[in-house]
Amino acid sequence: MPSHPTRHTIARQWQLLKLLPGRHPGMSSTQLQAALTTVGHTTSKRTVERDLVELAALFPLQCNSKGMPYGWHWQPGLSLGEARQLQPDVLAPPVQVQLHAWVDDGLARRLQAQPLSADMQLSAQAGGGATLVATVNDNRALMGWLLSQAGSIRVQAPQALRTAMLEQLRHSLALHDGGG
Repeated sequence: MPSHPTRHTIARQWQLLKLLPGRHPGMSSTQLQAALTTVGHTTSKRTVERDLVELAALFPLQCNSKGMPYGWHWQPGLSLGEARQLQPDVLAPPVQVQLHAWVDDGLARRLQAQPLSADMQLSAQAGGGATLVATVNDNRALMGWLLSQAGSIRVQAPQALRTAMLEQLRHSLALHDGGG
């Protein structure tokens, strides 16, 4: 076991990532704490909870908060193996892209009040809605925002971002259409 506190934390968090299941309902922080203890990482439930929140900011983790106890798991379709190939946004140099999209009137009003970037431009369209052009960081936060606005925005460019968004939406629809 590493004696240096930082190495100990990293080793514990890495083990925690390996313990997380790949699907709902996940494992509770109490279950994860017990599993960590069995592999030599004795820690408190509160530390496990802090670790999970910290790791969820860097990795595609989800918390099933529909009932007690909360269960933590990887986002559908991902596991530690796939996540190893992902580089956390905080470690990756920011890549900026120029986002071109159509937005509905409601989203246009929200964007006027809270612009996406300093260079953002909104141009009202005769048929309703507006054209949006903004320089933004191409990262998971952007994709999360785009998906949260899916009913109000149509991404036109860059094509790679449009394709990635469509794939996410299709995957989500397939999960919901599959029943369950």
